[in-house]
Amino acid sequence: MRPVSSHFLNLLTVDPQGFGVERLERGRLELVEQKRSEQERMEQERNERERMERERMERGRMERERVEQARVEQERVEQERVEREQDFLFRRLKPVETGYHHDLCCMDGTRQSLLNQITDWVANKSGQENVLQRNAYWIYGSPGIGKTSLAHSICASLHKQKHLAAAFFCRRDDPNLSKRVHILPTFIHKLAIIFPSFRTIVATHLRDDPNLTPESITGSLFLDFIRSLPSHPERTLAFVIDAFDECGDAKSRPRLLEILTNAAAQASWLKIIITSRTEVDIQRFFGTLTQPSHLSYDLATDRDSSADLQDFARSQFDSVASDWHLDTPWPKESDFNKVISRANGLFIYIKTLILALEVYEDPEESLQEALHDSTETGLEPLYTLYSNILKSQIVHKKPEFQRMIGVLLATSPYRALCDETIAELAGVKPSFVKKWVDALSSLLYRDEAANRGIRVRHLSVYDFFVSDRCSYQVILREADVQLGIACLSMMTSQLRFNICNLEDSRLANADIKDLPSRVKQNISDALQYSCLHWLNHLCFPPADRGQCVLALGRFLEGVYPLFWIEVLSIMGMVPIGVPSLRKLLSWVRVSLAADLHSKVILTGCRVRIQRLLRESRIFVIF
Repeated sequence: MRPVSSHFLNLLTVDPQGFGVERLERGRLELVEQKRSEQERMEQERNERERMERERMERGRMERERVEQARVEQERVEQERVEREQDFLFRRLKPVETGYHHDLCCMDGTRQSLLNQITDWVANKSGQENVLQRNAYWIYGSPGIGKTSLAHSICASLHKQKHLAAAFFCRRDDPNLSKRVHILPTFIHKLAIIFPSFRTIVATHLRDDPNLTPESITGSLFLDFIRSLPSHPERTLAFVIDAFDECGDAKSRPRLLEILTNAAAQASWLKIIITSRTEVDIQRFFGTLTQPSHLSYDLATDRDSSADLQDFARSQFDSVASDWHLDTPWPKESDFNKVISRANGLFIYIKTLILALEVYEDPEESLQEALHDSTETGLEPLYTLYSNILKSQIVHKKPEFQRMIGVLLATSPYRALCDETIAELAGVKPSFVKKWVDALSSLLYRDEAANRGIRVRHLSVYDFFVSDRCSYQVILREADVQLGIACLSMMTSQLRFNICNLEDSRLANADIKDLPSRVKQNISDALQYSCLHWLNHLCFPPADRGQCVLALGRFLEGVYPLFWIEVLSIMGMVPIGVPSLRKLLSWVRVSLAADLHSKVILTGCRVRIQRLLRESRIFVIF
């Protein structure tokens, strides 16, 4: 076959009408369209993914907000429940406000070995197994040896390590801190605050038993609370009681110790720490316990106490030297050693001496006078120091000063009174009381927490004033009677009808908006105290029976008793009226064997008291 001419082939590729170019253009446009469509599709898919991601994130955000709102609401509801529960426990248990203060702790660096020993024991860090098994620690010593400062330091250390459950600092001159019945409810309340499961158990029991009061809480009930716990606290916890000898009496103290030690014996996470003097009842209680159950420590045997006392004394003397621009070291070594010897291990001796030197005109001369006789032992040097302070500051007005101190000591179990109230009840000028308290600032102080009521700085000061070592000795029984008569005189001279000038006597106290200001303006503090406590002081010893009977007869004549009940009502204290009158009636019945004159007065008193009792019941009902 003849081959095709190349010229002919070239003719075949020629497209005279341009159809090939159009096809190529269409192809190109189709490709462009395809790319555009693909890009649009990809853009749509990307937008869709972004939309879905935004929706997912929004749903997540809304879910997180919902969860957070639910959590916040749950926390709010739980917090409100806890607050209601805590408020309920506070109202039912009526705990006493008491706790440690950093300012009252031992000086830094002192008692450190003993502190470490105690905190290790609480935290179960002691290397001796027999020590860890013991659940109570009794720290004892003579007055002024530093028990209370040590207790504050123990509390501060345990609190820092989260091992402190509660602390109670007893005080003989504080009605809230001197009653044993307040300790257990306060401990239960404090433990309930820090331990939620314990709080729930206590609150449930109190709701189920509306008749249960702080006074009726028994040791067995406290043990039931402990046994009902579903789990133990994460850390061991300690109850601390300081100056236990200043609380309750020889019968009530051992009962509370038994409750607390039994609870600690059944709860391995609970420890009990007690500081006190060596009162017979406390010593006997710990003496009857089996030795493995408790630890005892006599502060007089503390190996570090001598060095600690010297460090404390040196620090205090340096402060005085700085204030008076004296050459240091002051005093000279021989005098310093005399002070340490005379202190005989008592930190209160150093503290009182320094407080006295700070107010004397010449601390160097005053120190030499204080060291004049250093042959005494025991508490004698401390009492001698107190005597010297009195002699240097109280130079006259002995009867007036003695009456003032008598009122101060006799009223201390009930509440601390301010200068003016003590002056009014003692029958001395207020300026005298203010001057004496200022001059005796090393022995007395004004307690800001008690409306500047006057207190003794240390229990040993109280003991000194009632001892025969004091030239202004107070016989408490006589001081009580004189104060009771003064209270009766106060009421007969100041009580009157509608004493607060109320427009409508039918109004309840809560409906009188300005009642507190009316009380403050019209009922003096001395009258308030007299109305509440006159019967506590009227002891009626035979030697003063006649004087007491006359004062009582004057008070019960006329309408003074009704005015007294009115004041009790205004103060919200009517419930104490009937028991007081019953107590008075019992005494009157017993005392009718007195002399003829007193018998006549007392017979009339008995009739009036019986009538007053009937009227008081009506007053309480309405």
